[in-house]
Amino acid sequence: MQLFADQGYGATSVADIETAVGLQPRRGGLYKHFANKQALLEAAVREHLDDASAAIRTLDAIDAAAVASDPETLRAVVVDLGRLFLAVMDRMETLTRVLEHDARRLPELTATVKDEVVDLSYRAAARAIASAAPEVDDPDAVAVIALGSLVAARRTTWTFGSAPLSIADDRLLRVWAQTSIAAAGLT
Repeated sequence: MQLFADQGYGATSVADIETAVGLQPRRGGLYKHFANKQALLEAAVREHLDDASAAIRTLDAIDAAAVASDPETLRAVVVDLGRLFLAVMDRMETLTRVLEHDARRLPELTATVKDEVVDLSYRAAARAIASAAPEVDDPDAVAVIALGSLVAARRTTWTFGSAPLSIADDRLLRVWAQTSIAAAGLT
């Protein structure tokens, strides 16, 4: 996955992959495990999708309405969910870079990641918001605003090597939780 992220899918040869994993290049070692380069990428993407799906199930398992009744517990849970979201993003950095580079070449894979990770994350957050704050008119939009701010912060770190204004994750998540709770009308 790292080779695809660094060089691009099209520019990464099977020989490059074989060399990177310690196989003799051009001897067919990759083909003993995968039908082709595309199958290797799809298997790597599936691992990322499964990881993200497990994290989303964690969110769905929370009784948001019960948590929302105690402000201190609510803040702690929202911070922990933000931390979980950032951790999943960090594990998906190379996949994100591959898709940024080669989305046009990999439209089916890109659509799958958008559906099974991106949109699924926003939908899970929207369900939690709707459960915790049924009076919110548009939980989908609140979810996009809330998670989008974490996405922007993490992507800035990836691109520029440090967080926006060098704000540490703990500080970011504390304020993010306060802001998200307020946006959902739970203060």
